[in-house]
Amino acid sequence: MEVGLPIRTIGICKRVRKSWRDLLQTRLFADSHLSKSVQGMVVCNEYLSFNLLAFEDELDLEDRERFHKPIARFDSGELIISIFDVKGSVNGLLLLNPLSSIATDYYICNPITREYIDFPFDKRLIDTHFETINYGFGVSRVTGQYKVVRVTNIRKSICHVYTLGTRKWRRIDPGRDLGKNEHSTGAFLNGCLHWFVEDFKDSNLISCFDLETETFSTFTHPPLPAWKRFQVLVVLGDYLCICDNANEHEIAFWFMKEYGNDKSWTKEFVIRKSPELVSGYGQSNGIVYPIKVFEDGHMLMTWEEHENVHMFSNMFYYSNKTKTTTLFDAYGVFGLINIGTPMQALLHTPSFLSLKRSFPKEYVTEFSYFRSHRKKMN
Repeated sequence: MEVGLPIRTIGICKRVRKSWRDLLQTRLFADSHLSKSVQGMVVCNEYLSFNLLAFEDELDLEDRERFHKPIARFDSGELIISIFDVKGSVNGLLLLNPLSSIATDYYICNPITREYIDFPFDKRLIDTHFETINYGFGVSRVTGQYKVVRVTNIRKSICHVYTLGTRKWRRIDPGRDLGKNEHSTGAFLNGCLHWFVEDFKDSNLISCFDLETETFSTFTHPPLPAWKRFQVLVVLGDYLCICDNANEHEIAFWFMKEYGNDKSWTKEFVIRKSPELVSGYGQSNGIVYPIKVFEDGHMLMTWEEHENVHMFSNMFYYSNKTKTTTLFDAYGVFGLINIGTPMQALLHTPSFLSLKRSFPKEYVTEFSYFRSHRKKMN
């Protein structure tokens, strides 16, 4: 089945005829569309609003129309959530973690099909004394099962897995203690989730959770501080990547060039920090999160700074040609509100995977309407 229509056009077709809608909701169509879908980005502003964007081939700051293509947007109110944190994006599905103290559910949302699943915390997981929670979201390589992983740490790690479509959490052997992973959510690559191991015995380890076998393993990473206060573990392209922000003057990007091979770590990029990223005392002002490396070597990053109880965010663009970083007006380009307020951005590939048809045992709710991302009129 060849699929080449724009997402908006497909959305309109679903409303024209029931037979078309039924066809466009099949798993065959969803898988075919996903295999050809253009990778983009989801930007969440103030934990309240989503903007979905598709990337063009190259990043061009001087041509905003060429850089990205708006797809859709929605607000947290449509999911009956006050505020939320994005914990993962896999095949067009988003894992949302409500930040409200009275929340009792997690959410899996597909912004394109306008559906979401809410599934409750396991009562055994609710404990105000839990010091740290690590999250992960991915899909197994063989069976294609979508799984949410939650690892809590009290005196030791406790791991629970939720498989979409089962309506239940299961407790499994947690492997090594993960610690805080303060700036990293489980990096999903090759059917596995990855976190930093943070304990007093082995601080240079990455914990790898295979979603198919549900077993943990470890491999080493380049020498880094025992407590990963300024390090971020992400996936860039087809590689596991560590973004090291600890140096006062530069940011180092380590890539695992051969997956699973401890000796294949390579310092691929070293970027000088722009003045905005360094305080008057010469200290790092915050954490840089790499989003995407483009074909020409340019990189798009978000920057996050915590000041007392407040958090400020923005985007930066690294030019592989000039070897410099430039502040990127994400708020102006994406039409976001309140400059400098909390902003999350992560890669997202739009899909038409139907939650209702794929996970019939789950409680699936449809959004009230599809809201397109329209340009503001002067």
